[in-house]
Amino acid sequence: IFMGGSNGAGSYYNTIQTITISTTGNASDFGDLSEAKEVWDGVAGNATRSISFGGATSSSGTNVIEYVNPTSAGNGQDFGDMPVTDTNVALAALSNSTRAIYQRKEGVTIEYVTIASTGNPSDFGDAVVSRRNGAAGFASTTRGCIAGGMDASSGTLRNQIDYITIGSTGNATDFGDLTVAVYSPTGCSNATRGLILGGEESSYSNVISYVTIASTGNATDFGDLLAGTVTATACASSTRGVVGGGQVSGGTQNVMQYVTIASTGNATDFGDFAA
Repeated sequence: IFMGGSNGAGSYYNTIQTITISTTGNASDFGDLSEAKEVWDGVAGNATRSISFGGATSSSGTNVIEYVNPTSAGNGQDFGDMPVTDTNVALAALSNSTRAIYQRKEGVTIEYVTIASTGNPSDFGDAVVSRRNGAAGFASTTRGCIAGGMDASSGTLRNQIDYITIGSTGNATDFGDLTVAVYSPTGCSNATRGLILGGEESSYSNVISYVTIASTGNATDFGDLLAGTVTATACASSTRGVVGGGQVSGGTQNVMQYVTIASTGNATDFGDFAA
């Protein structure tokens, strides 16, 4: 499930689109969010609920949390509200089958919801580093990671990877470092590996790197995206990661591309978004 988005020129979308990860092809219409917004990586969920946390709108931002059942097409339904309204409020979201967690913009705050119920988020703890702009979120069944981003005060790019134990609450712990400091990458994972894809350094990055989630340590090179891409979004099955959209040199793209998570190598074309 892919929710919302922007063309980078002031137009925002309420579109929800879907793909079948095991095949290739263009995305199909699923339904609509309650409002048009740029979600970035503020989406997480399980097999029965996909949740969208906040996001930028044409006026400023929204604190609305919405969800859909990924097995049944339809429009977004109200889940609850984030404590603050800000643009791109959820910098990086991640989940296991029970909890969905995100780091909030402009600081270190991490919050969570219980996916099976509805309601407002609760405090989880603090990240190791503060972040202002987008970071990559991914998780195994027990551990969640937040990688990259931009310092909330200085604007310095982050190479840090933080991790948390999803089933408990508490502050994040240092995991290791990315291969390069980068902001607005995207992330996805299976139960074993987490992928960090693209982002912006001094220019748009095509780098894919990975970590083994159960252990700690620095990221390792995985391969390359088809082009340097920033502010894309990604999802995964147990075998395949798919990254779509984002900004490339010259504008935004509707391209989706995929990799096989268990191996390393460059991305392959998957299909296109409708917009």
